[in-house]
Amino acid sequence: ALPILSDAAAYAQGAPDVMNSGRRTVQAVRLGADERITLDGIMDEPVWKRTVPAGEFIMQDPVLGGTPTEATEVHFAFNNDHLYMAVVCHDSEPDKLLGNTRKRDEFLSADDRFMWTMDTFFNQQTGYFFEMNPSGLMADALMGPGGTNNREWDGIWNARVHRSDIGWVIEIDIPFRSISFDPNAPAWGVNFQRTVRRKNEETVWTGHLRNQGLRRMSNAGLLIGLKDVTQGHGFEVRPYLAGYQADYPGRITNARQNDLNVGGEVAYNITPSLRAVGTVNTDFAETEVDARRVNLTRFALQYPEKRSFFLDGATFFDFYVPAFFSRRVGLDANGQPQHIVGGTKLTGQAGRF
Repeated sequence: ALPILSDAAAYAQGAPDVMNSGRRTVQAVRLGADERITLDGIMDEPVWKRTVPAGEFIMQDPVLGGTPTEATEVHFAFNNDHLYMAVVCHDSEPDKLLGNTRKRDEFLSADDRFMWTMDTFFNQQTGYFFEMNPSGLMADALMGPGGTNNREWDGIWNARVHRSDIGWVIEIDIPFRSISFDPNAPAWGVNFQRTVRRKNEETVWTGHLRNQGLRRMSNAGLLIGLKDVTQGHGFEVRPYLAGYQADYPGRITNARQNDLNVGGEVAYNITPSLRAVGTVNTDFAETEVDARRVNLTRFALQYPEKRSFFLDGATFFDFYVPAFFSRRVGLDANGQPQHIVGGTKLTGQAGRF
């Protein structure tokens, strides 16, 4: 406990220095007791008139430090359970917007896009990454220390896009229960980046220099005003029920085979940054199928991890040298599936550890 307490004291002393460091800030406005936000991409709710948006983006490309040709505004509102964002992407030629990709988590190499990152523990090392395009594509990822990135993570959040004569507008709802955060943090680190693809124009809210950028949270701005919000109980249960029955008529005796399996996973946040996960009678087949790949080398293929048990805390295992490959868990030396009765793990941060 002593290292944790000493780190907490040092953090409390260092927080005011960060708050007064001249970093750009944006204020989140609390919704009234009777106020509601309808996700439709139309900012007709009264709360958006009370917010002061983050704007005045800075160009990275094609002119480093230049003025964007299209303006962007980002508004924040919240209540006890949800964080809301409204993003206004002004465009002088809305008929030329590019949004051809719609598959979840697809890379947007040829579309207009809006991306944002959030450092919810205010540690300037970890966070969440999100992006969308004018067609409503949603993508997200976990960001770990040292620039690691896990795009297989799929958070529970929702958004809608509305195109109009001014460009395109996004309304976003991120439940606080879908992300981990420090409820006592004085602010969250946030940053935004917009791409106008037909102009090859990249603009960011802060950190436009080549050695900074959207994902470097030490150069992010600050989201302030988030108080009295809840993560819920931090308890999740993901059960499954799987079975089959097969009949073989026409044999000497009608044969029948059947099987029934019950199991699942349980996760609990011991602290906001320390998470315990357990699994019982694990069925790792209950996940998305892998993409087909051809191996023309003498090295084994390493497919991305998609199983929720291993995605919890995955960024803690992203080493420079790939010392741990979780996809081998559940397979024998010949690659055949092995039954797993149960398992548990504890991942997260406690002070400096």
